[in-house]
Amino acid sequence: MTKVNKLVMHGFKSFAKRTELIFEKDFNVVLGPNGSGKSNLIDGLCFVLGKSSTKTLRAEKSANLIYNGGKTKKPAKNAEVSIFFDNTSRIFPT
Repeated sequence: MTKVNKLVMHGFKSFAKRTELIFEKDFNVVLGPNGSGKSNLIDGLCFVLGKSSTKTLRAEKSANLIYNGGKTKKPAKNAEVSIFFDNTSRIFPT
């Protein structure tokens, strides 16, 4: 079975720095306090899988998907979201 191994985000929404999330084999949980980026992580996953509606990604416009720096930090110039799959079963053509 093909599965997601890893999600990498940089400059996407609240993820200013390169953030790498490793998915375990059977079960994964995203926990954290309010405002820690849990929903933005799911938005990143949806974005990289092809959801392009800014409304669905909880943004007024596409530019709002790029880290804005908040009140004290420098905004990102671009954003990147990458997904890595385990395709040892060869379900995806190579």
